[in-house]
Amino acid sequence: MNTVEELEHVTCSLCGSKDYINTYISKDYLFSQETFTVVRCKACGLLFTNPRVKETQIGGYYYPGYLTFNNSKQVGVFQKIKNKVGRLFGSIHWEVLQTLESTNVKTVLEIGPGNGSLLYFLKEHGFEVVGIETDSHCAQKIQEQGIACHCGDLNDVISNIGAKKFDAVILCHAFEHVYHPKKTLKNIYDLLNENGVVYLSLPNSGSREAKLFGKHWKGLDLPRHIVHYDTNTIRLILQGAGFDVIKIENQGFPSSFVESIGFRFFKKRKMPNKVYAFVYYPWKILSPIHLRLFGSGIMKVLSFKKNV
Repeated sequence: MNTVEELEHVTCSLCGSKDYINTYISKDYLFSQETFTVVRCKACGLLFTNPRVKETQIGGYYYPGYLTFNNSKQVGVFQKIKNKVGRLFGSIHWEVLQTLESTNVKTVLEIGPGNGSLLYFLKEHGFEVVGIETDSHCAQKIQEQGIACHCGDLNDVISNIGAKKFDAVILCHAFEHVYHPKKTLKNIYDLLNENGVVYLSLPNSGSREAKLFGKHWKGLDLPRHIVHYDTNTIRLILQGAGFDVIKIENQGFPSSFVESIGFRFFKKRKMPNKVYAFVYYPWKILSPIHLRLFGSGIMKVLSFKKNV
């Protein structure tokens, strides 16, 4: 059970309002089974976890396996097959690559790279890459692959980066974990070159998927997800930090839908591995159709730095 000492009540991260209504009472289905509340700001509509686990305590909710490091430096036949599947049925790696190539990006900072697979993928395709990762084990493993990676939160390690600037900053399933989004976006703004790119991939709390599953939606991922953005609130917070939002689109991410089914219908709130594989891979193949007809619980957001 979470204790009073672990939790804190907060104001809205977007507008600062203290006026909100309870929207979901849900659980940490993946780990602790503890109950948490998601509220909606009456002033701007932002959804956020409140009360939330204090930043100094949240590490205890990243259970063993959440950020398990699997060697991202894969070669040979398996990687070639994986690349072909990614091209055919879509993958975040290929989407990010195509976006960066279309915007003439050469230097990339990824915040929250996890096992570093995207960093290594981009490095293989000619980009100069740097990571910032809070998990010390993952950061060390990324460094061992010859990629610069700072260990810590961006707001704490930004001074270690020095005067270096980047053409793009990427946060794939990371921004929803951020405790101080406005401060983080300010630091990202300062780290970007003129006309620099910010690429986000994150859950969309306003999606059909989120509304269908409600408190069982995988995108809530309580208590690890701090703020639950929709297309309107993510646009507002980026614009407020000095970015022009160019594109917000659905992103194919079938595991979000499949895991939500597990949370909703399975007794232990998780599909057995064999059942998951049986459902996931056909769903992955059909995901382009699902995306076109139903949308997605995940959105990708592309924005550019305004220059003043």
